Amino acid sequence: MMTIIKHLISEDSNYSAFRFLTVDAYLSAVDFYLKNGFAVLNQKDEDEHTRLMYFDMLSLTE
Repeated sequence: MMTIIKHLISEDSNYSAFRFLTVDAYLSAVDFYLKNGFAVLNQKDEDEHTRLMYFDMLSLTE
């Protein structure tokens, strides 16, 4: 799904109506999101089960 979203945005920058994609990632999935260009939103949100992460869609057009 990440590949499809990134491809759609990079092909037509007018396709998207949003800039940031955010997820509340389970700790077991944090590495997956990091490999796909996501960043941790806030170091203070360290939760027992999840981390808040984001991806800047604008980075696909650069």
